[in-house]
Amino acid sequence: MTEQAVIEKSTAPAIIGALEWVALPELGVRRIRARVDTGAASSALHVENIHRFRRKGRSFVRFQVVIGIARNWRRLQCEAPLAGTRLVRNTSGKSQMRPVIRTALVVGGSTQSIEITLSNRERMRYRMLLGRSGIPLGWLVNPARVYLQRQPQTSKAAEAE
Repeated sequence: MTEQAVIEKSTAPAIIGALEWVALPELGVRRIRARVDTGAASSALHVENIHRFRRKGRSFVRFQVVIGIARNWRRLQCEAPLAGTRLVRNTSGKSQMRPVIRTALVVGGSTQSIEITLSNRERMRYRMLLGRSGIPLGWLVNPARVYLQRQPQTSKAAEAE
């Protein structure tokens, strides 16, 4: 390989597919399939039993992430500081106010902090939607391919399908 080819290869942008395995290590989720959607501005995570509370003057949210595979679901209890609320238009075009958290996202070899809206996605095939703001800066999306990045390597935590 020529020196120019090595330089071009090392500076080429990473490419992700329409589906990727991601991790949310601060929430204890080692891997979850995410649908990459460049048409969505924000990212969303399917959660249940959302409860808002205050601790030492700060707003928090407690919720359950449903993990596992069909008929073998487990619920992972999580909590995070509430970053705010956001008016989001769902897939039906209906607007709804959703809680927003900020957490670490691992995709491929990249880790970044992103905002995620918490919502009920039980009717959706994928429990996580990775919107434009969650895609690492400079990365490209190939909508015709899936799982182009390796699975995230994180510490012991839960897995979701």
